[in-house]
Amino acid sequence: MMNNILVIGATGPQGRAVAEQLIDKGVRVRVLAREPAKADDLAALGAEVVQGDLDDPASVAAALEGQNGVFLTVAFFTGSHTQARNVIEAAAKAGIQRIVWNVAGRIPEQDIGNPAMDKWRPILADMKASGVPYTILQPTVYMENFLNPAITQEVRDHDVLAYPMPDEAHTQWITHQDTAAYTVAAFEHPGDDSMIVDVCGPEDLTGGQIAERFSRALGRSITFRPMPPEEFADTFPAGMDPEPIVRHYKNVFANPDMMTSNVDHQQALDILAIEPLTFEDWVRKYRDAFTRA
Repeated sequence: MMNNILVIGATGPQGRAVAEQLIDKGVRVRVLAREPAKADDLAALGAEVVQGDLDDPASVAAALEGQNGVFLTVAFFTGSHTQARNVIEAAAKAGIQRIVWNVAGRIPEQDIGNPAMDKWRPILADMKASGVPYTILQPTVYMENFLNPAITQEVRDHDVLAYPMPDEAHTQWITHQDTAAYTVAAFEHPGDDSMIVDVCGPEDLTGGQIAERFSRALGRSITFRPMPPEEFADTFPAGMDPEPIVRHYKNVFANPDMMTSNVDHQQALDILAIEPLTFEDWVRKYRDAFTRA
């Protein structure tokens, strides 16, 4: 395991899980944050928090000084290719031993007209050209999406689980914690080879099957409702442009294969060994969020 790792995005749920698990492993973690106060809890755990902005190459370079590795995540809707390029270029200059990039999706083979995903291919090209060893994680869809307050409220109040997922789609759902565990395993992986690893959870589930897991975990009958894209977009915070969200999920309903996954779970475990969490166990972990007081 590397001794010093910079975690980018640690004030978000994906990066926070990475920072916490690395700290648990005894790694000296540095966190880059635009607003350092949002990482006070990580500082209390022992992380070094530095102020910086991915759009500012100088602050990125300063954050990478003295580091062995860097964890990178780029915000799905608001992140940019330029931000990732700033990190990759600074990592190459700093002699970073490995970049682990959680794509939070699967890099498409060609542009699909969705800026949130079309930025991934040029980031991959920059990564390959940098000369820095990398591990790219391509997770499926996160279970934590169901912690959206509008979704939890409908489960609590009406025993209905709503999500913008067509009935025909099935997905190998994964947790933030499992993706973080894959990240830690990637930093522990010996050698300086580069790899792209598709990662997922242990179960391949439709919306109806997810509702069955909720029912078992919560001890009451939960039914599934495919949530219209426009309704889902309305659940996001004010100020976020709903158009990319609506467009993405309309495409999913028109082409359910966009959400359907076919990842070789065992192959991922053979490369990066972790102990994955089932959907039912995940619901049990967050039981209070889905239960009426």
